Amino acid sequence: MSNIEKLLELVKENPDLPIVPMVDGEIAADNYGYWMGKWGDCKIEEYYFGEEKVHFKDDDMENVLCDMVGCHYGCDKNGNDIYDMSDDEWEKLYQGIPWIKCIIVYIDMPD
Repeated sequence: MSNIEKLLELVKENPDLPIVPMVDGEIAADNYGYWMGKWGDCKIEEYYFGEEKVHFKDDDMENVLCDMVGCHYGCDKNGNDIYDMSDDEWEKLYQGIPWIKCIIVYIDMPD
């Protein structure tokens, strides 16, 4: 199955999910208005906009929690040091992130 066929199948099965393109950093490395890429892989994923970057739910939990909005210098929005929290508290904080389910489409370097 081609990447485009896989994308069309995911859209057909999940018509209410937004489609989010994730563009390879090498593509947009200059000052032009448009860049050429090629359709890469796609999948259903959950993401979150941190303060520094977009995180995916399968990313490293520590990196996500340290980059949460309201989580500064290893502390949660209430000032509690996340490194003093138990594993259960970490999991609760992580699951409480407002994850957004979508169809991720990777835009890769053209051939």
